[in-house]
Amino acid sequence: MDPCLSIDECIQEFDTPNLTDWKLFSQSSTLTVYRQSNKKLFYYKGFSYLPDVLPEIFYKVAIDVEYRVVWDKYLKEGRKISDEDKHGVYWQIVMPLFMSNRDYTFIQEYNEYDIDNRHFYYVLTRSEQFKSEPPRKKIIRIENCQSQTLICSDGANGLKSIFLYCEDPRGSFPKAAWSWVAKFGIPYYAKLTHNACKNYPQWIKDKKIVLPNVVEDDIDNSAAAAAAAAMIMPTDDVTGNDDNEDEEQQDKE
Repeated sequence: MDPCLSIDECIQEFDTPNLTDWKLFSQSSTLTVYRQSNKKLFYYKGFSYLPDVLPEIFYKVAIDVEYRVVWDKYLKEGRKISDEDKHGVYWQIVMPLFMSNRDYTFIQEYNEYDIDNRHFYYVLTRSEQFKSEPPRKKIIRIENCQSQTLICSDGANGLKSIFLYCEDPRGSFPKAAWSWVAKFGIPYYAKLTHNACKNYPQWIKDKKIVLPNVVEDDIDNSAAAAAAAAMIMPTDDVTGNDDNEDEEQQDKE
């Protein structure tokens, strides 16, 4: 795994992104994601703009594990974990098509910085093994991933953010899965995140409230149709996915 960028390097990417050799992967009205790959690793750069969400709210939503379980429909399980003095988070993510769910154990660090008359919120996550959370059968444990998120005001009542992510997904994703993620999964997730931010202040006051539903029909119809078509393309070899091989290898370890 590559070393994390320093705060100054994150700010430089925030202000003047380097997109050389990066390809546009997914785009919605509030989020643009670029991707590149290197051997088994996939790298992502995401740029978000929310004109009606304060950066402090976005930051709090990003680090609130309890709330994440409430609003993230892709998250099957999420909770804080610990090994003696080491504290972290366990995630289990629901995967599309015939793919095995992925799970993660990671540590989370966060801080705030005042640099050049701007206030930044920063979140770092990186994979970490926890003895209290051994790998589970039929779920592929992601052992190599890290993310950095930097958030700042847009100068008005909204925010801008950059998200840097790297992962070895362990398995050969079928073409249909990537198409689903790019054309449907990420735009839908962006809407879920926006909805979570807008309702967070009320949820903090009353955790029994039910959040407004973000239905799939809210996603761009053309994107949803393209994703649906990709999922049934006969040229896509779903059986070529080696999730079963990864599961067997994991069970042996």
